[in-house]
Amino acid sequence: MKGPLSGIRILALSHFIAGPFGSMLLGDMGAEVIKIEPPEPIANRTLPGPGHKGESFYHLALNRSKKSVTLDLRTPLGGEAFRELVRISDVVWTNLRPEPIHNVGADYETVRKINPRIIGCYLTGYGLSGPYRDRPSFDIGGLAMSGMMSVTGEPGGPPLKPGAPIGDITTGILGALGVCAALTQRERTGQGQLVDISLLDSCLSTLVYEFTYYFCSGMVPRAAGSGHLSLVPYNAYNTKDGWLVIGPSWPRLARVLDLEWMIDDPRFATQQARLQNKAEFDRIIQEKLMAAPAEDWLELFYVEDIAAAPVNTLDKVVNDPQVHHRNMVFELEHSLGERIKLIGNPVKMPDSIDDTDYLPPPTLGQHNYEVLGNLLGYPKEKIESLLAEGQANIAALREHLHKRL
Repeated sequence: MKGPLSGIRILALSHFIAGPFGSMLLGDMGAEVIKIEPPEPIANRTLPGPGHKGESFYHLALNRSKKSVTLDLRTPLGGEAFRELVRISDVVWTNLRPEPIHNVGADYETVRKINPRIIGCYLTGYGLSGPYRDRPSFDIGGLAMSGMMSVTGEPGGPPLKPGAPIGDITTGILGALGVCAALTQRERTGQGQLVDISLLDSCLSTLVYEFTYYFCSGMVPRAAGSGHLSLVPYNAYNTKDGWLVIGPSWPRLARVLDLEWMIDDPRFATQQARLQNKAEFDRIIQEKLMAAPAEDWLELFYVEDIAAAPVNTLDKVVNDPQVHHRNMVFELEHSLGERIKLIGNPVKMPDSIDDTDYLPPPTLGQHNYEVLGNLLGYPKEKIESLLAEGQANIAALREHLHKRL
């Protein structure tokens, strides 16, 4: 693949969302991402739901621009192949917990002895150190512990997670950012380094202004629906036929809605006054907006340069002309046949990133012979022995677990 990271090779031992999403971004930017997977499908490949020719939607969503190689790192040949790949790679990328990482020889202290130039990027729930280091974690745990769920939802309602896995996605993005920074520094020093990204830390970083509000005031922010801590107007409002959102736009909004009297009303004349009278302010705006459809209001708002937008469902989003113009919904030919639709890369670099170069999400082990044969020079017989060894180990583990049950 072409791209700004062309020539960079990444060994990705990752599953679920944070790890696969971040490594997919790096692959989209031109890195050769080799997805190291167990010989049998797990995690993203096995989750129930729709898919394409047996490939899970979860896997399809998060794994384009990668190659798949099946290695059991607990076997002699699988471990050997991994170490040889480390020797010729630039980044080891994983979102496994610290103990499993160490057990398969993918921890940073181990891989840096093999290749001093290697960058190790470790995405974990709580970081590689600290009292929570070995705890299991998922997106919802980071959202809860960071405080994000306490400020999400309607006032007085139960804690809610955002609709999207914000914690995992942010962790993947920050991991990719850390890798790019480490690669840049390596150009100067010739040495690799550790990149330690925590889901909890990532979630905390997204609440940067809420925490600063608390530090400055001593007041704990609470859930405010679609509202804002310090801005009015800033909310979601219903109309005659659907919802829209309105951002900071006072006093232009008053004029568009024919509510000029509100501009000089002492309850709404200043930002602080509007905050103190937010419920009444929103009631008046809401009542006015119910008189016409959302599209009519939006046409007026855009003419007056008011920041507003419809609350779209996903079926509307994928047909939005701006979304299509940005190529944020595109199609790839899948190796199993037919084309699949995916969400595009938000990083646009017209001179160096071309989404026609993206690889489709790989099938399990699709690139075994290409990677092990071409990169490591393994003959066909050794590759077959390696794969058979991995299958035998999986079968033995399955039998062991069966006996324990």
